[in-house]
Amino acid sequence: MKKLIPALLGACSLLAGAQVPDLGRVPEYKPSMKIAGAIRVYGTDLKGQMVIWEQAFSKYHPDVVWENSFATSSEGGIAGMYIGISDMAPMGDDAKITDVMPFWNVFHYLPTEYSVATGGYEKRGTLWAIQIVVNKDNPLTKLTMEQLDDIFGSERTGGWEGITYTGKYARGAEKNIRIWGQLGLKGEWADKPIQTYGYNAPGFEIAVERKLLHWTDKWNDNYKEYVEEKMITPDDSDGPKVQSERMYEALSKDKYGIAWGPILHSKDYPNVKQIDLAWTSAGPYVPLTEANVQNRSYPFLRDAYIYLNQAPDRPLDPKVAEFMRFIYSREGQELVLEHGMYYPLPYSYIQQQLAKIK
Repeated sequence: MKKLIPALLGACSLLAGAQVPDLGRVPEYKPSMKIAGAIRVYGTDLKGQMVIWEQAFSKYHPDVVWENSFATSSEGGIAGMYIGISDMAPMGDDAKITDVMPFWNVFHYLPTEYSVATGGYEKRGTLWAIQIVVNKDNPLTKLTMEQLDDIFGSERTGGWEGITYTGKYARGAEKNIRIWGQLGLKGEWADKPIQTYGYNAPGFEIAVERKLLHWTDKWNDNYKEYVEEKMITPDDSDGPKVQSERMYEALSKDKYGIAWGPILHSKDYPNVKQIDLAWTSAGPYVPLTEANVQNRSYPFLRDAYIYLNQAPDRPLDPKVAEFMRFIYSREGQELVLEHGMYYPLPYSYIQQQLAKIK
């Protein structure tokens, strides 16, 4: 191994049994064939990570020609494949129904999603993990992802899987959690309405809709939406009222509120506190920490993706398959660590991604 990875090796998890990724377990890259020709990439550059991978891969395969177009960022990634101008679509955003429906109409199968890195902890632009916070006076300390759905979501007839809508994700109004007493809070809290806060920005909101609402947009009727400052129109005098950090100002004064957003903002507001999360009531309930993002034990993560045109009855283009194997090698994941925008994947998760390559 060329170098040790001190930022990860030897770090201790905050949960028993959970380990920060050890890249020493990940096999080194060994080319399975000699690759030549063009690989067309259309989408986002993943904050520079794509070009770093490409340059390193080309040292093993100098006859590869890269044709990159990052102008559209994530929004155009999958479109490049179904209009026939790209071989892979790197994306920071989770693919939406509007991304995959045209692809389905052309090919009659869905693009294959590969997670290539774990999103960040708090750094801006790194696909930060989603934090749940309440007012500091709130006695609540933990929630499940299902409870978050019932708090932030609403009754629905179903949810999406790929491009099909299924009733198995239906739930009635009786599942809505609308007062704090439904979460076990007593006394003055028992009958107080829960006020919800969050973002109205496509990348952030879609990640929440995917994790919680099964790709629907059935939000709590009282949901108050905020946006990043750059999205506020300069001619709108009311715009600053919905600037993203104002959400934490409001929550600091709202004893009965709950919000989702980035720790990079909330950490500056001492009158809000973080809630630990679990997938189910069986636990474990995991705090949002950098280690728990790195080891993927925190439930509300985001990922960096590459989407591929992978027909069910045909193998991947050998050039693309070889590049993906490089990304999942020790060298490929070390480059994630060195670049510092995202986190490397744990070995077990790398194995899950490699199993998709046919």
